[in-house]
Amino acid sequence: MKKISALLLTCTLAIPLSAQSAAPKATPAAVTLPAAAAVLSAPLALKAGVIAQPETTELTGGGKAVFEFTITTAGEYVIHAVVNATGEEENSFFLNIDAQPEDPLMIWDIDVTKGFEERIVSWRGNGDGNNDEFAPKRFKLSAGPHKLILVGREPTQLKSLSIRLAAK
Repeated sequence: MKKISALLLTCTLAIPLSAQSAAPKATPAAVTLPAAAAVLSAPLALKAGVIAQPETTELTGGGKAVFEFTITTAGEYVIHAVVNATGEEENSFFLNIDAQPEDPLMIWDIDVTKGFEERIVSWRGNGDGNNDEFAPKRFKLSAGPHKLILVGREPTQLKSLSIRLAAK
């Protein structure tokens, strides 16, 4: 009887341990950055919690928004953003992480929106305004501090950014 009781106790304890090891592992939370978290230079401006580029510019004339953030887990990340891109002439920024964006490779062509909508960051690369080469753009980031650099290109508005671990 003692052997059966010990066996039942062992099985009872083993079942929860097996169930725990089968549970999905938690993924790191996204880093969300509101527009107000950026350090801005003109002509980008913050109005009512939204970053806006008032005019079309080249890379050297665009305003700059620098967002500082920290990643706790190294990996590939994608960026989701809430933007207002009202037309084909009002739907792009230059964007990079940890270095100044380059023209034309690092243009983020945004699908036109109806008001503020979420879009995933892409890079034009060797594509064109309607066919980005890197869609979505995956950024390989180490654990630690980083800077997201957004430079104005066309009259487009940005409400927030969310840096999320990319799905495998």
